[in-house]
Amino acid sequence: MADIRILVMTKPFGAPPPGRLAATLAALDADGAELVVRDGQTVTPRDPGRLRDVAAELTRHGLQLGVVTTDLVRADDTADTIFGICAELGVPLVRLGWWRYDAATGYQRILDTARRDLAGLAGLGRRHGVRLALQLHHGTIHPSAAHALRLTEELAVYLDPGNQAMEGSEHLPMSLDLLGDRVACVGVKNAAWRDAGLAWQPLADGGGVVDWPRRCASCASAAMPGRCRCTPTTRPPTRWPPSRGISPTCGH
Repeated sequence: MADIRILVMTKPFGAPPPGRLAATLAALDADGAELVVRDGQTVTPRDPGRLRDVAAELTRHGLQLGVVTTDLVRADDTADTIFGICAELGVPLVRLGWWRYDAATGYQRILDTARRDLAGLAGLGRRHGVRLALQLHHGTIHPSAAHALRLTEELAVYLDPGNQAMEGSEHLPMSLDLLGDRVACVGVKNAAWRDAGLAWQPLADGGGVVDWPRRCASCASAAMPGRCRCTPTTRPPTRWPPSRGISPTCGH
């Protein structure tokens, strides 16, 4: 099985300075970061040059900038700048934005627009030598492997069973079979509904809406290369569990 790197998504941390962000991630014993480029975050679309600062601090703490997550949906000047900096830094993967489903607009019109947008972004990615990924996400026209394959035959895919659970579920072994080596990253999150009032705890044992032990076994049997991103939506644990396989993941 290929090496699986554990990345922590930075969205829940807000906009700390690069050094403090890197120190926080280093304390979690992860392999690196999935850095979100968005307003209200350490790096914003208006100041993408800070990617260099974050990358330098991560390196200083022995971490990798493994994925840069964006809201990019057009091959515009902002995308050109971000892709260029990611290429300069050797970022392995850049996640694009979403194409939301809207019944008033209609699926076919959104599909046509998304295909044009993705073709432009793919061309820009090729020019910079950057690998791009489309995330499977609820509320979009790409919530499943089959839907994503209708959009693009070129880009990588970012699996996210936790998000997909919002629309039901999908048979993961078939998704992995459909996507093959286009799977570049797997988002790891979880949730459960109980009547005992609001409480938060790690759910890495399959106790939530996603049966992660079973999902991880599917990923392992597919010999899937890539990264796993963990999303801490409340205060993160002090340390990850001691095993360094694919199973020590954080959920919410």
